[in-house]
Amino acid sequence: MSILLKASFVYFSIDDETVLIGFADDEFETKEYVLFQKSLWIEDIPVLNNVHITINSENRSAYGEILRIILSRKFISIFLSKDTASSLGVSDSIDIEYDIDEKEFKILISHIQKLNVNQDIIIEVK
Repeated sequence: MSILLKASFVYFSIDDETVLIGFADDEFETKEYVLFQKSLWIEDIPVLNNVHITINSENRSAYGEILRIILSRKFISIFLSKDTASSLGVSDSIDIEYDIDEKEFKILISHIQKLNVNQDIIIEVK
C-alpha cells in the first residue's frame, strides 16, 4: 500500500544549493505534506547525499533511496527502497495528486531531475 496525498499547493525552489520540492494539502493551513530536499553539493557523509524525505513531520523523515519517479502534470508516484519505505512508515511508494500548469510542470521536471545528482533514480515523464 502506498500513501496518497491530494495536494492543492506545490512548491519547488533551489535555496543555498539545496533542491526543495514540496506538496501540501494547503499553502497556509498545512495538515498533510511531503517534502523532498537534496543538496547539490557532494557531502562528506555518504547518507547526506541521498534525498531527504519528510511526510507530515520531522518524526516521519529520512535520508533515503528513491528507486523510480513517474510524473505527469497531475500526478506523481515516488517508489522507494524497502529500507526507506520502512523508515517512513509506507509500504512501497508515495502517490500525490496535484494540478499545475504546463510552465510549472516543466520547472517541476527540472527540479525532479536535480534530485538525481549522484543518484540512480529512474525518472519517467508522461
